[in-house]
Amino acid sequence: MLRLCRGLSGVVSGLALAACGGGTTDPPPPPPPPPLATGCGGTATPSVSVTLDLTPGQHVTLDNAADVRAFRLAGSEAPRDYEVIVQSASQAPGQSVNGCIRVRAERASGNVTPSRPPRLASGGGELSRDLRRRASWFARERVLREQEQRELAAVGAQPIRARTPGLDPLKLADALRPPDLGDTLSFRVGVGANLVVNCRNPTTVTGEVRYAGEYFTIVEDLQFHSQPDSDRFSEAEFEAIGRQLDEVVYPMDVAYFGEPADIDNNGTVFALITAEVNKLTPAGEESVVAGFFLARDLTTRSSCEASNEGEIFYLVGPDPDEDYGSDISISFANALARSTVAHEFAHLLNTQQRVTLGGGNIFGDREVAWLDEGMAHLAEEIAGLRAAGLGTRSNLDLDMITTSEEQLTAYNHFHVVNQIRLGRFLRGGCPPDPNGPAVAPALGDASGEDPGGVESLSFRGFAYGFVRWLGDQFGASGSGGALPGSREEELFRYLTSGGPAHFKGVTNVERTLRTVAGVEMEWEELLSLYLTSLIADDRVSADADPRTQWTTWNLPALYRQLSESNLGDRCPFTRNFPLTPSRVNVHVSTNSSTEFTVNSSTGRYFSLVSSGATPGLVVEVMDPAGSNLPGRAQTQVTVLRTR
Repeated sequence: MLRLCRGLSGVVSGLALAACGGGTTDPPPPPPPPPLATGCGGTATPSVSVTLDLTPGQHVTLDNAADVRAFRLAGSEAPRDYEVIVQSASQAPGQSVNGCIRVRAERASGNVTPSRPPRLASGGGELSRDLRRRASWFARERVLREQEQRELAAVGAQPIRARTPGLDPLKLADALRPPDLGDTLSFRVGVGANLVVNCRNPTTVTGEVRYAGEYFTIVEDLQFHSQPDSDRFSEAEFEAIGRQLDEVVYPMDVAYFGEPADIDNNGTVFALITAEVNKLTPAGEESVVAGFFLARDLTTRSSCEASNEGEIFYLVGPDPDEDYGSDISISFANALARSTVAHEFAHLLNTQQRVTLGGGNIFGDREVAWLDEGMAHLAEEIAGLRAAGLGTRSNLDLDMITTSEEQLTAYNHFHVVNQIRLGRFLRGGCPPDPNGPAVAPALGDASGEDPGGVESLSFRGFAYGFVRWLGDQFGASGSGGALPGSREEELFRYLTSGGPAHFKGVTNVERTLRTVAGVEMEWEELLSLYLTSLIADDRVSADADPRTQWTTWNLPALYRQLSESNLGDRCPFTRNFPLTPSRVNVHVSTNSSTEFTVNSSTGRYFSLVSSGATPGLVVEVMDPAGSNLPGRAQTQVTVLRTR
């Protein structure tokens, strides 16, 4: 099948097609060019069955094996530029395939020149230490999740299904009301060295209520009281953090991901700032443990002794003198408290919609890692938009979102780390990989879990970018939403629960679009549109397919400004745009080949650039030996004409 997508009308010849932007059938294509000398592999060009004659801004996706193997781009007396994205639409996590692309002008000689793009070098300089530490913590979060799942399974933990009067209370005070400022409360913490989660023999932590708000209660571990007041949050700082959690994080997360179950019947969510979290990051270590939510707190204490039987987050506290672990400044802990709660609250709500309120299985019905993390990172973004007084679908760039000190603070707290992750996905990691996003573990490791380490950052960048693009394209439009600009939260609330059957991952995305947006679209087409949007956003003509655009962010302007900022001395901001396709210069003697690797649900990008009249081009995609790529790769190729 060939998909021609909306834009100015163009011509695709050689077969009948359904056009979503107009198209006609051209006369039969010319005979195939003469045999080629060995380049990628093989000695001859297979039959070319399709010719693409596109207009600027138009794109086509080929997914028939014969068309992918060899297709023709029509020539012109004027310059024509193309982006070619070779994709694996496979939904199998941890899978990759090696391939080769060959581009030949029809009048070129038969000598193929192999072309391997140089490996890009990381820029010099350093991002601020705090940004590095914030970004790297989430790369370790998978360890905590895996340890917890094993422990819950080992003890046979049973989820609390809904409000159950008579549960063993969290608090020393009345369990049926939120605590008051100054109250002393006790909690159980069962996470130890190396992020080992233990349902048995938990540590008891006693803390003082430092903020008692409408939705959130912040408790400070009494262990911090031995520190000087200058090393701790002040009363004003607790108030400022708490108000932002109440007025920004809570309403946004609930609008997008559903109401908390309130299983402890106290009308509040706890944020426990405890030295036990600080102790998880030894002094001198760079990857700081920022905080977390534990699903074990949603299980019965009779099945998991360490359960607090309530909604709670654990956060790192200020520790500039390294009394409990690595040095944590007050400003760093302040930023972490806001963004970490926004992120972890989304995980909690996702779990409760599926398990506590939805009656699902705590082991089998929770969302897959890539989509769960994508929505949690989206939670940071929507909190940042709310904090800055901005909305979705405003085509924001860095200048627009940092017009005041308040907006700059919100950007630093909620947005910049997401844009680091997305940038690392676009560059293929740091240091960059010549394959770019094609080497990202987009759907996770072979088990579908967060791959951990530095790869986790590009994994999360893929997921965050996908859910943001999904909201831009398929969320309900109009006013009256949680944020100005759209009512996209309706889409994400359904995606959070997975519907009555608790669908997950790709199936969840497809079913949610069908149910909420009335859109019948399979993963292959969604993937091709998303990957095209990463190179087409704000770069193609206004009447191009709008589904290839982001509407909340102006990606080229945003990353150009980040490159020009004081962050631009460090990957992924050392170029005007992180995604750098391999360039093929088009002229009458063009005859080149490039080997590549592409992982499941990613794509390898190539720019075909001409400086004058454009000859007809034959493009072949094959394995290194010259045969079709294996069927398991589910190869498809998107061609976008940019000029």
